[in-house]
Amino acid sequence: MANSSTSVSSVAAFTINSTPAVAALNGSPFATGLPPNALAVTPKDTFLYVGSVSGGIYAYTINSDGTLTVANNGSPVATGVSPITMKIDPTGQWLIAADLSPAVYVFGINASTGALTTQGNALALDTGTTTNLIITPNGLNVFVSLGTGGVDILTFNTTTGVITKLNQILHPTASTNADFGLASDPNSKYLFVTETGINSLRVLNINATGTILTELSTSPVKTGLGPSQVIVADGSYVYVTNRTDGTISGFTLVANGSLTPLTGSPYTTGTAPVDIVEDKTNTYLAVACVGGNPDMQVFTIDTTTPGKLDPFASLTTGADPTLASAIAATH
Repeated sequence: MANSSTSVSSVAAFTINSTPAVAALNGSPFATGLPPNALAVTPKDTFLYVGSVSGGIYAYTINSDGTLTVANNGSPVATGVSPITMKIDPTGQWLIAADLSPAVYVFGINASTGALTTQGNALALDTGTTTNLIITPNGLNVFVSLGTGGVDILTFNTTTGVITKLNQILHPTASTNADFGLASDPNSKYLFVTETGINSLRVLNINATGTILTELSTSPVKTGLGPSQVIVADGSYVYVTNRTDGTISGFTLVANGSLTPLTGSPYTTGTAPVDIVEDKTNTYLAVACVGGNPDMQVFTIDTTTPGKLDPFASLTTGADPTLASAIAATH
């Protein structure tokens, strides 16, 4: 969990078990020096990368017990970038970051040390305010949401690290709307985009080459107020954090991309939920609430009533207000 308050500037780390429900790891929270706002974990759970809009990307080794050890003597492993969001590709070879300029940056990952090496030059994006970035599970596409600027569509080569921006933009449904959260299903067939103004989730088909988006006839689907982040959990459910009204909207994902509301949806969270992650057992969802009350909330994904979210634990991630702004989980 990234605690982005300048008075806290730390990463809180927890383990989730049935008993105790959630426990802080030894040494947590781990001081970062600069306010963190972006987190990314390598697929083999070797390294955690922490990005700050104040400048730089830092690396931590993830130990076998989940605790963190700072890498590179605490110095940034990448400079000249101030990431607002970043992700690691499915091969674990590349880290892709986006800043507010807006531009994207590609770094090669040293599997032994966690060091980052710049791959090519920064790639300028279209006009807008960067809000999120995802890499599709097949590694073929990178999508970057730009608020009122819509969503930029990029292709990516996981062998060479070459990233290419296509000459097209997914525009918001109205010029006053803004696109924020992004997600894709495990088969990289659909793109999910949260959009304010209409307080909805858009669903688009991604063609086989990753070059054409086609909005489904059943899209958009209504969410709560101020939809921020979206996640596809276990390939079966879609959850949207609604920052303004403090809820999560939940849906069942059907094979044709259509969505149906889950029993009990929407589910109440803390104040201003802005990020959400699923654990590697597909059992729990954890939510970062930038407004606190609580900072971090954990739900179980019900199996008796499939997809329903059941409250499991609420936690403080540091000396409030922590401004819990991002969350990541091991794979």
